[in-house]
Amino acid sequence: MVSVSESTSDSTQQRLLDAAEALFLENGLANVSLRAIVRAAGQKNQSALQYHFGGREGLIKAILERRSAQIDARRQRLIGDALREAKTFSLRDTCELMIRAPFLLCREDRSFRAFLAHFGSQLLIAGDNLGVTRLAQTLPSAGALQEPIREVTNALPSDLLVLRLDNLFGLGLYALTKRARNGGSFRGPAAELFFSNLVDQIEAALSATVSTATTNNLT
Repeated sequence: MVSVSESTSDSTQQRLLDAAEALFLENGLANVSLRAIVRAAGQKNQSALQYHFGGREGLIKAILERRSAQIDARRQRLIGDALREAKTFSLRDTCELMIRAPFLLCREDRSFRAFLAHFGSQLLIAGDNLGVTRLAQTLPSAGALQEPIREVTNALPSDLLVLRLDNLFGLGLYALTKRARNGGSFRGPAAELFFSNLVDQIEAALSATVSTATTNNLT
């Protein structure tokens, strides 16, 4: 049973996250003070944000984790539906499942599309500091896709497969971010062309022949 104090703590965290994301979207990551976030969240205790998140970096990481969990939940549903229809996935099926969830969320959820439009490029730039691609690869649903990827790319050394997946998470995020930022539609023929071409690119990158130069650098 969840105690009243735990429920209140969770509610405070969510209000702080909601307020921070809204202010960051409106003003940019660098232009919002922690005091303004606390005030917008309706908190009188100025130390509330520090208590729950440890500061600005922890707060941004929590926003990312919350949106990543949203992507993961959507991807889990897609994987479940796919498994009910087929016992095995082709490489293309797997590549599509990797990026279909954020694409659909951009279509279905206006707040997610706004988040990606404003945060996506900044999160890519932050990269290693926020562990964006690393976080994406450790999501439960992403792990469920790793085995079929390994089955169809078994000629790739493990280190090289990790590098390619890392780059491809970045490619997918960048392409979706750019479309959301530019106001591109996520519905209709043009959107489906955009998506299928993105899947083509990811599939081609995963199945690309390993060059002699790359092989020599794997030692």
